Formats: sequence, C-alpha cells, structure tokens
Amino acid sequence: MLRFNRIVLQSKIDYKLNLLDSYIKVLNTHKKPNPEQAILVEVDENSEDQRVDNFLVKICKGVPKSHIFRIIRSGEIRVNKKRVDASTKLQLGDVVRIPPIKTNAPASLEEANPARKSLNTLNAIKQAADIPVVFEDDDILVVNKPSGMAVHGGSGESFGVIECIREARSALNQTLELVHRIDRETSGLLIISKKRSALRKLQEQLRNRVWKKFYYTLVLGDWPKALKQVDLPLLKIQTSEKEQRVFVDPKGDKACSIFTIKQRLAGINSSYTLLQVQILTGRTHQIRVHSSANSHPIAGDDRYGDFEQNKILAKSGLKRMFLHAARVQIIHPKTDEPMWLEAPLAGDLQFFLNSLEVKS
Repeated sequence: MLRFNRIVLQSKIDYKLNLLDSYIKVLNTHKKPNPEQAILVEVDENSEDQRVDNFLVKICKGVPKSHIFRIIRSGEIRVNKKRVDASTKLQLGDVVRIPPIKTNAPASLEEANPARKSLNTLNAIKQAADIPVVFEDDDILVVNKPSGMAVHGGSGESFGVIECIREARSALNQTLELVHRIDRETSGLLIISKKRSALRKLQEQLRNRVWKKFYYTLVLGDWPKALKQVDLPLLKIQTSEKEQRVFVDPKGDKACSIFTIKQRLAGINSSYTLLQVQILTGRTHQIRVHSSANSHPIAGDDRYGDFEQNKILAKSGLKRMFLHAARVQIIHPKTDEPMWLEAPLAGDLQFFLNSLEVKS
C-alpha cells in the first residue's frame, strides 16, 4: 500500500512539472537560473556529451553542488521532459528543465568579498603567465605544468591550472576543459581542449588507450636491469576527505608500467637511477607505487618514498618529487594525424641531475 501511494504521489509530481513546463514560453538562451520560475536550456555543441551534474554546475554558478544533486534526485531536473540521473550524458539539441533556484548566501568567500575575488583573479592571471605553452592550435592547448600546482581548484584552493588559464583567457570565449589529469607534485605535459568536440575525441582515445605516455623519474638505488615491466594491480583508498592512497592489492585495477634505464648516477653516499617509464594504464599514483613496491621509491616522494632520504635530498637541492610527464603521442582531434608532444625537464630537476655523477 505504501509503495502504491508513493507511485501515485510521484505521478502527481510528474504531471505538475510537465504542466509547469507548458507555461514556459521562452527558451532561455542566457543559461541563468531564475528564482521565480523554471527555465529551459537547449544543449549546444559546447555541452554535448557532458554529464547532467557537470552541465548544471556550469549553468547554475553559485548554487551549491549538494543542492544540484538534490534536485536531480528529486526529479525536478528534466531532460526532454524525462527524469535523469546525475551521470546521464546530454546530446546536442536536448532541452534541460531547471527549476526555480535561489541562493541565499554567496557560494564562496570570493563572492562575499569582491576585493578578494579581484585579487585572486589577478593572481590567477599571473600564475597562468608563468605556465609554459608547449603547443597550441584551434583545438588544443598543451602546457608544461609546474610542480606543486594542482590541475584544478578544490580542497581549499580556488584556482588550479585550468582556472588560472580560464581567467587569463576569459575575453577569448574559449571552452577550455582538462582532457586528463596529473598529480600536483608531477610536472610536465597537460593537455587542455578548446572545443567540446576535441574533448570528446581525446577522451575517447584515453579510454581506448591510444595515447603513448612517457615519464622521466629518478629512483633511489640501482634499478635492476632485468626489471623492465611491472604488472601490479592497484587499489585506491580514500584515507581522508582530502587524501587518497594507493596500494598493491589483488582486488585492485590492472596496472602496467614499462621501465627503461636511461642513466645510473651517484651522489654523496647514495646511488640513483634515471628511468623512462611508459604507462600502459593510467591509474592514480601508478609510477609512484610501482617504483616503491619494487624497493626503489621515487626521489623526493613524500607519500610513498623514503622520508629520511628525502630530507637529505632537500638539503642537496631536490625539494620536490622527481617525476616529469615528458612525452606523449596523441591523435590530433581534427586532422586525425598522430603527433608527438614533448616538455623539457623542469629546471630544478635538471639542476639536481647535473649535480650527480654519471656512473660508468
């Protein structure tokens, strides 16, 4: 009986929502939520294939994500007059119904304090100017990400690489989206799409493992010559709200890394190996965990590394993890031609390498 009542109640809600939609005469092209009435937004090519929740976050700026998920679950968000899940992918020409939305408080400290927002925007633009551009055309932007900078904001940070670049290029009206991610501590190649169509094609390549990705890393000790491929499954665990750790575990996801020795090096009472690593899968912290699991952690790794050795390295000039996304081959999203992208080793890493002695 209770189940029957719920079905009847939901049917009434669905009927009222459809009735309300019939009174909305104008298709809202400004894409701004209205506190007084529902609006309809048509999906254009810049939003095609985007998840419903991400689309709403973009459209309903200032509305808390918790509220967005709540109105999706309640069925107030409709696509072509039908209920959807947060993960539903939108198609070109879909009509999204957004209910009346009103926010009673600023979404962030920046909105509450315009002066602070202005200062943060200026800082973001300055940071963007310091990010080297490796390649750019009408479809993609490739940068050499500095170590210590997150690829996107979050966890208390308003600006990551993508937010800084968006602020710096806000007048250009470009649709800038991260195609992939690399760790905050890792430097090197980061690919950003400038068109929704480019994003779709490049992410499809990632899913199909078309890319060829190579990293340079310096590990502690003498890496065994015979150890060329590491196949260890990796399990990701959220240890806190802001931190996650990865462990070798049979229950984890398949992960494969190819290691090639480039140089054997020596410092004061220590030996190191410079490696090129090709990752055949893209698991979180894959190279870091695969190296550490084989008793040769990455120099300067503050999560999976040798903490005492890291202190010695910091005094010798290496104050960060030695991991750099150096080369990648992709298929250009417009020309369908393969292309190689390369980012030179970061200056601080090259400086530390130069301080070591090459072993014969």
